[in-house]
Amino acid sequence: MEKKRLIRILFVYTCLFFSLSALMMGCNHKEDKKGEGVYSSISELSGKKIGVQVGTILDRMTKENVEDAEVLYFSSFPDIVVALKSNKIDAFPNGRMVLSQYLATEDSLALLDEEIGRNPAAYVFPKTEKGKLLRDQMNDFLALLRENGELSKIEEMWCGKEESRKNMIDYTTLPDTNGTLTFLTEGTYPPYSYVRDEITVGYDLDIAARFCKEYGYGLDVVNMNFEALMPAMTAGKADFAASGIAITEERKESVYFSEPNIYDRIVFAVLKKDTGPRSFLQSIVNSFKKTFVTENRYRLFLKGIAATLIITVTSVILGTLLGFALYLACRRGNMIANRMTGFFVWLIRGMPGVVLLMLLYYVVFGKVSISGLVVSIIAFSLTFGTAMYGMLVSGVKAVDQGQTEAAYALGFNDRETFFGLILPQAAQHFMPAYKGEIVALIKASAIVGYITVEDLTRIGDIIRSRTYEPFFPIVSVAVIYFILAGILTWITDRVIRRIDPTKRTEEQILKGITRHD
Repeated sequence: MEKKRLIRILFVYTCLFFSLSALMMGCNHKEDKKGEGVYSSISELSGKKIGVQVGTILDRMTKENVEDAEVLYFSSFPDIVVALKSNKIDAFPNGRMVLSQYLATEDSLALLDEEIGRNPAAYVFPKTEKGKLLRDQMNDFLALLRENGELSKIEEMWCGKEESRKNMIDYTTLPDTNGTLTFLTEGTYPPYSYVRDEITVGYDLDIAARFCKEYGYGLDVVNMNFEALMPAMTAGKADFAASGIAITEERKESVYFSEPNIYDRIVFAVLKKDTGPRSFLQSIVNSFKKTFVTENRYRLFLKGIAATLIITVTSVILGTLLGFALYLACRRGNMIANRMTGFFVWLIRGMPGVVLLMLLYYVVFGKVSISGLVVSIIAFSLTFGTAMYGMLVSGVKAVDQGQTEAAYALGFNDRETFFGLILPQAAQHFMPAYKGEIVALIKASAIVGYITVEDLTRIGDIIRSRTYEPFFPIVSVAVIYFILAGILTWITDRVIRRIDPTKRTEEQILKGITRHD
């Protein structure tokens, strides 16, 4: 029955997935004219909703150039494109270099050819002796590229429309004669940095790889959310970073900047005028190919699923052990243990998950070389452990105290009474909540992209940065989460069934007892 139930759940989710995809594709994708956009000048954007990316200087430029603009903030460029195509915003500013890449794949935007500023983008280094040395080396290298005209050729190549011509050296095999440098980038911001064939490439990556080859460094590339790049560099989590990061006086107080590697013109993008809906069936087929088939992107989903499962399963195991340890330390009523545990539980349970992640990554382990995956497991193990402690407390309290006294009267010691009599009964009370915590944990893990972990949600963002499809990747991620939650719930139900005393067979009940018929 359980297997049939799981199959039915998966079938329903799959049907829901394709139904929503078909509906949304049909309703939101339009056939666009080659003509003008819905707005023709910046003055027409007065009082309109303008989308900008968190952590950029584009909000300041918008407020300086658009009267009474309502600025809405988004975490990534693909999110802004989705918002515009869904009519959540009226326009957004960005560099021509970035917008040209979008227009090369889908002609749904129009550009307002009124420059509102320039983005002097550069490489960022931590304010350390090593950071200063690397900055000086990068400045020398950029000067050399400008002098021999190579920098212009690199820019022209990555601004082009032909993806097949955008080639760069294989930085994964660079000799590390002088050590390996860790490079942070967004990975969802073409052409500066994006994922192609499971490898991060782009304009910033190309120059960084050439730089490392020139100076004998190996290169380790790590993708993370844009708004987390500057805090990571300030905390010294990497050797350098880039993703079209603009130079500002305020940022200079915290990090070193190289000389600019590009001056990109900032313009506004708006939707083109529509002519009518496109065939939703063809939209589904094209979107499916771009999301899963092109560049074998299904492998990215598998990678994201693996990371999500590793974090969830490991955190459940470690968190369960932690919760048991806390409860056993407090079970006999030790005042010091109770107060320390109470404070610990209050602290962890009262802190938002994303805050706990960043606190551990940037502060507690700020100077320690530790991966975001390990930090995520630690954070969610702490969260699940405190929840497990609370479930044990409530579950044991639900068991009649008289059973403990009766067990002592029959000669059972404390350990035998707790583990053999009280805990199995308490489990029946807290197991439903335990199952719910597992489901909550797998959903809560969606925030780990803030600290460089490429989990399922982050992979969805990476793929959207290439396809610019507003719904198919998002719905795909949602369905996969539903399936993973269903599988873990089914496994938990099987465990509950095995430990349920009321489900024991006669042989299990009479095990160890000699029968005299």
